[in-house]
Formats: sequence, C-alpha cells, structure tokens
Amino acid sequence: MEISKLVIPGVAVSKMRSGGKEVYYVYIPQRFNKYLSHGKWNITVIVDDKEIPIGFRSVFRHGTYFIVTLPINLRYLWEEYLGKEIDLVLEKF
Repeated sequence: MEISKLVIPGVAVSKMRSGGKEVYYVYIPQRFNKYLSHGKWNITVIVDDKEIPIGFRSVFRHGTYFIVTLPINLRYLWEEYLGKEIDLVLEKF
C-alpha cells in the first residue's frame, strides 16, 4: 500500500557546507521509512502554527535515513530554525 499523504512531526533543521555551497535539510526518522518512496513529494513546512508550502522536493536516501533538502531561497527561515524542530507534510502525486 502506498501512502499519498504523510505528516512528520518534530524534525530538526540542519545545515552542511559542500563545495562552498550551503545546503539545508532534515532527516526523516527511520520509523517513517516504510511509508516513503524515492521521488518527488509536494512538501509543506509547519512552523509556529503557520503552513509554508515549499513545493516539490525529492526524498533522498542518505545511509539508512531519508532526507529532504530545503530550498535555499528560504535561508532566513532555516537559519532561524537551525537545530530546532519543524513539522513536515508530504503529499505524493
């Protein structure tokens, strides 16, 4: 059975630098692995009771975890929540 909508609460925003570029991302807890598949998902971030649609993003496998990268144009938001928890809503189309 494939899940078409998934709410993932409490994922921490992280940042790494690679080749002079910054990448913001979140690790998806492993307990959600069985519901996820590779490919594009329409993602909405929930912070401070506000929904922020960030659009279609790919879900990648990084070791035993799935990760979602966050759009760099919202850097100001990710910097504010760096190391803090946000909620994700993933919708598969």
